[in-house]
Amino acid sequence: MPNLVERLNATAHPRLERTLGYQANSRWVAWHWEPQLNQAMYNDGENIGTGNGVAWQVFLQHPQVSPSVQDYNLGAADQYWILLDRHSRNLYVGLGPDVQSLLEAPESLALLASLDGNNNFFQEIGDALKNNLERLTNSEGFRNLKNIIPLGMGAASIAAVAIGGWYWLKPILDKQQATTQTPLVACGDGGSGDFSAYFARTIGSKELHVISVYEARSDHSAGYHPTGLVEVKVQRQEKPIILALSSYEPVHWNVTLSPGVEIEHIILNGYHQQSISGVDGVPVDKYIHIRYRPGHFSYKWLNTLEYKPLLVQRLEQYTRTQLTSFQGCYRGTSFQLK
Repeated sequence: MPNLVERLNATAHPRLERTLGYQANSRWVAWHWEPQLNQAMYNDGENIGTGNGVAWQVFLQHPQVSPSVQDYNLGAADQYWILLDRHSRNLYVGLGPDVQSLLEAPESLALLASLDGNNNFFQEIGDALKNNLERLTNSEGFRNLKNIIPLGMGAASIAAVAIGGWYWLKPILDKQQATTQTPLVACGDGGSGDFSAYFARTIGSKELHVISVYEARSDHSAGYHPTGLVEVKVQRQEKPIILALSSYEPVHWNVTLSPGVEIEHIILNGYHQQSISGVDGVPVDKYIHIRYRPGHFSYKWLNTLEYKPLLVQRLEQYTRTQLTSFQGCYRGTSFQLK
C-alpha cells in the first residue's frame, strides 16, 4: 500500500465539507476517524474539531467513493486521512503524519495542487510561501527554529516534512517535537460517550480552556440533585491558563496539576452548586445561576466556527481571551488537558 499522499479517483460534492461538519473557510481540510473517541475529526492546519461521524461513514460507503478507499480502513482506524482541496474539489488519501505535515506547509499544498493541473502555479507558490513566512516569523516558535527540512516532490505524489504537528489538546506554536496523542477515554468511565471538542492555535499571552458537562452522574431527579465528581488532569505548560468548568447539575471538580502548570484563574459555572479541589492559591470565580438560561450550560460543540456556544462567547468576553480549547459531554467524569 502506498505511503505517500495520492489523489483519489473521486471528486467531492460541493457541500461535502459542510455535511461532514466543517464550517470554516480554509482551502484545505482533512478528516480521519478517531477510534479512541469513536468520532470523525477535521483538521485544516489551524483548527481541529469533531465532525459528523454518521455522515463520514455514509460518505465512505458511497459507491463512487468506496472502491477508492476500501483498502485504507478509514471508517475504523486513524492511520490514513482524507484530504480535500476545496478549490479543485480533488480528494487525496495519505498517512496521518504526512497529511498533518502538508496542512502545516501551505507551499507544499500549492505544489500538490499544481501537479494536478493548477495553471496559477507560480502565483500559488508565491502566495503560499509569503503567508507561511509571515506566520512563522510572528510565532513564538520562530526564535527557536534551527533547521528547515527541504521538501520533496514526485511526479504523481508529494510528501512533505514540515515543522508542524499537534498534540491532542495541545495546539502548540513551537511544533518541532509534536506527536499525536489521544485521551484513553473522552468522557471518562461512566460518561455518555457523546464527546465533542474544538481546538485552536493559541493567540495572545494566555489561554482559555473550557470543559463543560450537563451532569457527572445520572441518578438525579426532581428535587434530588446529588453531587457528581469530575476529575480534570492538567499537564499543559505552554502559557498561563484560564480554566472554565461548567455543569448544569452539581459537580465537585477535582483538578490535578502537573509540575510547571500555571493556572491564572478558574471559573466555575453551574445552575446547581459547584465546588473544586486541588487548586489551592488559584483565584476561583463561581457563577451559580438562580434560573435556567439557555446556552449558559452548553456542553456540545456545534461543529461551526461562525457560531460559538453562548457559554464560550460569554467566557471570551469576560476573560478578554480567545478560546483555545473546548471539551464537552452530556455526562462526563474525567478530562485531560495536554
